[in-house]
Amino acid sequence: MRFRARSRQPGTAQQLYDWHLRPGALSLLTPPWEFLRARGRDQGLRDGDLRHLQVTPLYLSWWARHGHFQPGRGFEDFQERGPLRRWLHQHSFLTADRQGSWLVDEVDFELPLAPASRLVGPWLRRQLERMFRFRHLATRLWRSIPQPSRPGRYAVSGASGVLGQALVAVLSTAGHEVIRLVRRTVAAPDEVSWEPHGDRLAERLEGLDGFIHLAGKGILDGNYGPAHRAEIDSSRGLATASLCRSLAALRRPPAVFVSASGIGYYGHRPEGFCSEGVGPGQDFLAQVCVRWEAASQPIEAVGTRRVCLRIAPVLTLRGGALPPLYWSCLAGPSWRLGDGKQPFNWISLEDTLGMVLAALAQQQWRGPVNCCAPQPTTLGECAREVGLVLGGRPQLSLPEAWARLALGRRAPLLLEGCFGVPERALELGYRFLYPDLAGCLRHALGCYRGEHAPDWSFEWFPN
Repeated sequence: MRFRARSRQPGTAQQLYDWHLRPGALSLLTPPWEFLRARGRDQGLRDGDLRHLQVTPLYLSWWARHGHFQPGRGFEDFQERGPLRRWLHQHSFLTADRQGSWLVDEVDFELPLAPASRLVGPWLRRQLERMFRFRHLATRLWRSIPQPSRPGRYAVSGASGVLGQALVAVLSTAGHEVIRLVRRTVAAPDEVSWEPHGDRLAERLEGLDGFIHLAGKGILDGNYGPAHRAEIDSSRGLATASLCRSLAALRRPPAVFVSASGIGYYGHRPEGFCSEGVGPGQDFLAQVCVRWEAASQPIEAVGTRRVCLRIAPVLTLRGGALPPLYWSCLAGPSWRLGDGKQPFNWISLEDTLGMVLAALAQQQWRGPVNCCAPQPTTLGECAREVGLVLGGRPQLSLPEAWARLALGRRAPLLLEGCFGVPERALELGYRFLYPDLAGCLRHALGCYRGEHAPDWSFEWFPN
């Protein structure tokens, strides 16, 4: 079987070629719904590299060799060992005009167990078109997000989390030097060991252009009991205070410090909208956010610009609130808890990182900024929209009392919230890539429509 996928991309063919070879490009180009994961660190591509991929859930190994590099024009990868009988993938970057270029993927492959494998042909065609449409759209999106005007040095804590991994990849593919803080023995040149409650940092962190602080105990990574809550609180407030003291003690502190916070700052407010001028709530998560933001305030005394992003739930299949909704709708209907009117804030992964990059690059970004989409919704409406995007699944109601009984201590995380609005970001001129819920979900779940891929073509050819 043989096919060709082609789309128009901004920038020159050389820029497109360089982007694909940098560390992080593979992770950005891998659809989150695919059972395909890279083994080992993504160090970028070089001629002759052998990359080990794992195809789950059967844990099949796929070894892909890269070669035939033509600078500014393209390269190839082929299966050296793996589950297919043959796979040859040619990546081409062609000049279109002064404003853009063509990204072309040509693949020639053969399935095992022929002719029985022909039965899966129609399904495989749909999956490959879906995957390569994601790859071409992701290339366009990540390369078009505004970046700091010059290559810089940035450090990221929480680099192993969903946001951290994506941010490191986006910064790396843009040509920045990225240092990852790790709480273990250093195993790579781009890592620096960090003790969250220590008072010293490595000299490599001197003179950073920016520090992005995303570390913190996962709110869903436990039973939300007293011990788990104490760890959530200390991993944010105390660890941030210690980190900022260490950064302030450097001879050349970072120019900007961007810290994660949470939209839970406003507590449970089922009525009205919460902009940055609204005061904090009184529940546990709201007070955690208050201490979290206050812990980083002293770093401003040494001239570092500080931004606190109050991040809403990020809609991505890489983790968080969306995977349970997605898998439940694949297996059956979408579910509404009670009347479904519980407040639900959301934001796309692309816009979350877009705001982080804007905070790094623009001097006007200071203080608290709501990192959420401009159209908050309800939990029932979000579940209904997931069902519609996946093909019109029916929606059933689950009594809220049953949900509270099943969720136990964690019930407020799902059933309570507020309607946050990104007033400050809009004032600063931030333009959302996905301002509406349906558009965000179509990309996050890979359920595309024609308007999402202009200048896109996908062709199949006989062998």
